[in-house]
Amino acid sequence: MKILIYGFGRMGLTHFTILNSLNPNLEFTIIEPNRFLRLLLKTNFLNVSFLKDDSSISKAFDITLITTPPFAHLNLLEKCIKRGDKKIFIEKPFGGYTNTVNNPMYNSKNIHIGYVLRFNPCIQWVKANVSSKDVVSVKGQFLSNTLNKKPVGWRNGPFSGVLNEVGSHVIDLIQYVLGTNKMEVKSAKTQSIVSDVDDILDSKLITDTNVLVSLYFNWVQKDVRKPVFTLDITMNDGIRYFVDQQQIIKSNHLGENIDKISTTDISESVPFYLRGIDFTKQMEDLLNDCSVMANVSEGLEVNKIIDKILSYEDNFRR
Repeated sequence: MKILIYGFGRMGLTHFTILNSLNPNLEFTIIEPNRFLRLLLKTNFLNVSFLKDDSSISKAFDITLITTPPFAHLNLLEKCIKRGDKKIFIEKPFGGYTNTVNNPMYNSKNIHIGYVLRFNPCIQWVKANVSSKDVVSVKGQFLSNTLNKKPVGWRNGPFSGVLNEVGSHVIDLIQYVLGTNKMEVKSAKTQSIVSDVDDILDSKLITDTNVLVSLYFNWVQKDVRKPVFTLDITMNDGIRYFVDQQQIIKSNHLGENIDKISTTDISESVPFYLRGIDFTKQMEDLLNDCSVMANVSEGLEVNKIIDKILSYEDNFRR
């Protein structure tokens, strides 16, 4: 099986390592424009072909992974489609929030968008056991101490920011759990603390089914030891589900905890573990012809919500 990876940064290397461990017989080609990085990589990955660009590539690949900065996603996707690549995986956010139009050429059933948290065992439990029609509110949160100094390049521009880069994961999860992407913004406020774009986001939305959605994202919170996402789901009977990557805590209408389910209770065994079971499951699905977990349409709907939030705040400031 022939695999092409565009970009060999943190995510490209992560996916390569997982795929190579799941199947050591894969044949990899890596596109990496940085000359010095290519020279370094060639000395450490002897059985991998490293190219500076794709100008010499004409034959289709079995799987292509696009792990470049978001502004390059759409152009590379169209190249992959025209070349006839069988399966295409694109890291989130799909092209950044400014890209919201679903071109008919993107409608292939074999394009996967990298919203990895959908694969988390706790999220899968919620999807299977919590009735979306009985949800009255969802609070989505992401906290980390990611930024210590102003980032450089594209990470300090419109394709970055806490809402676009990590908040998009939480928005996608809320869409996934509720089964709807129709949301209107009721309020939105961003703060730039370290970067020139949003480092903190606080927003409230409402869905077409009158579910209240609250979002709070902060990647400059100093007292947070490691990144964490949470969903706090309230049902119409007062039952609440507090969900993170490790557990689900169920409480009653009095706020008393009545049940707790951890990943050790519900997770499946996996042959390789790097950065969590969800990352491995994501690559397993890609190799094993499983159904697409997050498609282009869903990725674009996340972009639309992000665009609505930022546009709302821009209009409010005026």
